[in-house]
Amino acid sequence: MTPAPVGRFPAMDLPLAWHTDLAVLRLNGATVDERPDHLVVRSPANPLHHWGNLVLVTDAERVDEPEHWLEVFERELPEARHRSIGLVADPRDPEAWQALDLELDRDDVLATTTPPAQTRVPQGYLFKQLADAIEWEQSTGLRIQEFAADDPHEAEFERRSTGTRREASATGEAAWFGAFFGDRLVAELGIVLCGDGVARYQSVVTAADHRRRGLAGHLLGVAADWAAEHGAHRWVIVADDGSDAARLYRARGFQPAGRGVRAGRKPPA
Repeated sequence: MTPAPVGRFPAMDLPLAWHTDLAVLRLNGATVDERPDHLVVRSPANPLHHWGNLVLVTDAERVDEPEHWLEVFERELPEARHRSIGLVADPRDPEAWQALDLELDRDDVLATTTPPAQTRVPQGYLFKQLADAIEWEQSTGLRIQEFAADDPHEAEFERRSTGTRREASATGEAAWFGAFFGDRLVAELGIVLCGDGVARYQSVVTAADHRRRGLAGHLLGVAADWAAEHGAHRWVIVADDGSDAARLYRARGFQPAGRGVRAGRKPPA
């Protein structure tokens, strides 16, 4: 397990993915209760955030105890309808988790100490930091359109997420940047300062009818420059294991920096 260079959240050493996750969650108002072998994370402002309300197993020797950790989750978060258990290492027996109807997901964690440069500005687009209420409302609409068009639960999650993002941006420890085509927001991403010079990218999304035009690539550079101006010297991004996004980030200079492992179950329909 490679410790992350983020010293603020919490005291113990954690993989880079979870260290930066916790920093982002804390900035968004989450509480983190530290136990000897796990953490309990709660996000009072957004109880619909499955990975903002979770149990994180911090003892790598206990990641093969799915029944125990499921009981811990249900005891600590009794009102939750989802199940979210983070793991600091790959379990040796994945089928034991799957037998409890818990799906294991692995993320590519990528990092670089050389900020990705801004690519050529695509013609016809304006890039800027999200600021006013109309721009944040468009941010909500873009994410609902791309992630939650047919899911009222996910749509409400996205609405609540906008509020916490605006509050985080107001502190100066985070910023969201968008690409506008005319007056319409068509792509965005965020970046969060996690302490000790580490910055974590968040929520890269592009409208379906504006993809493959270099918008996300340019936004990576815009956000990297903002973070560098605020003291960052290491940039971290997380993508689905083996995804096109992960390949794009590697092409921009990001290198493997561990894995993120999660065991989860969505709420009943």
